[in-house]
Amino acid sequence: MDPIVVVGGGVVGTSIAAALAEQDLPVRLYEKDSLGAGTTSKSMAIFFWHQDDPNATEHRFRERAWETYGPLIEAGTLEFTQVGTLETAPELTDVPGVRAVWKGMQELGVETEWLEPEALAAKGLDPEAFEGALYVPADGFLDPSEIIQHFTDRATEGPATIETGVEITDIHTEDGRVTAIETPDGTESVSGVVNAAGPWAPQINDLVGVDLPLRHTRGPIVVLSREAEFSLPFMILRNEHYFREDGRNQAFGGRFDTSYETAEQFDPDANHTVDQSFYLDIAGEIEQSVPRLADAEIVNDWVGFRTITPDGRPFVGETAVEGFYTAVGMSGYGVTRAPFVGELLADQIAGEPVDSELADWVAPDRV
Repeated sequence: MDPIVVVGGGVVGTSIAAALAEQDLPVRLYEKDSLGAGTTSKSMAIFFWHQDDPNATEHRFRERAWETYGPLIEAGTLEFTQVGTLETAPELTDVPGVRAVWKGMQELGVETEWLEPEALAAKGLDPEAFEGALYVPADGFLDPSEIIQHFTDRATEGPATIETGVEITDIHTEDGRVTAIETPDGTESVSGVVNAAGPWAPQINDLVGVDLPLRHTRGPIVVLSREAEFSLPFMILRNEHYFREDGRNQAFGGRFDTSYETAEQFDPDANHTVDQSFYLDIAGEIEQSVPRLADAEIVNDWVGFRTITPDGRPFVGETAVEGFYTAVGMSGYGVTRAPFVGELLADQIAGEPVDSELADWVAPDRV
């Protein structure tokens, strides 16, 4: 059997390669850079139980992903720092919406708390800057490199090979079916291709004429450092700005923009830098809301990209081109969703039974 080719070596692509290999299917993963060098390395790597708009099907999707992560964390294979998510209500007009999210999360069975302003000082915030907040204590962050190493180990223990520094330059089709790929090394016959290329996904789709509504949002991040040790939850503040701790005396500050309406299409290969206005936004947010970071200095920065879909759900499954599958549009939740994306897609490719509700939730043909 010709191999199934996975395009992209981030957490999603390596998860798919591992799951396919465990189905005893021949797999070849191509990453044009190094593993995890794209969106994965630039992400916050949060596992979220928190949802902006609580939905039972999405919650089940995350439960299935946690069935992979949970045992690995308990065994010490993956490090997990449980910091919780804090969704704040800066104004009185924000309170009804945040409280609605709180109640929706409770209905899903997720442990949550409503924190009054006076309780926010313990989380590093200025109580006078907020009218309250929803707190989801189970959320936390993982180490992306550990996740990728785990998935690549599982993949290469089976019939999978990993090729880094090799770009897919074309995909051949015949009678509406994928037949081969091209790389700088030549042409290779394949039995299928999986697009898990993150921000580069639209370019890979174009090679076979698949049109999915994918857009990008910029994810600027600054690294803040101070001498004293401190802790911070993942806190969502005004204008989608966020902070979270990173080790004993550092924190990340960023903007969690997942709006499809204002998203664009960027060239992820271009040189993207953090705008000066973003530094000012972060400084202003700290001054107004986060006294715990008042003496912190910016020591590093970068820009990542989120690949966004209109409804915030990824496109996972076979497309109109036979043998061409997508696992794209994670909309900022790639680490949260990756394990079950791999499992679901591998079962579909192998012809195994799948949970139809979850498969339909992310099917590419829903648009």
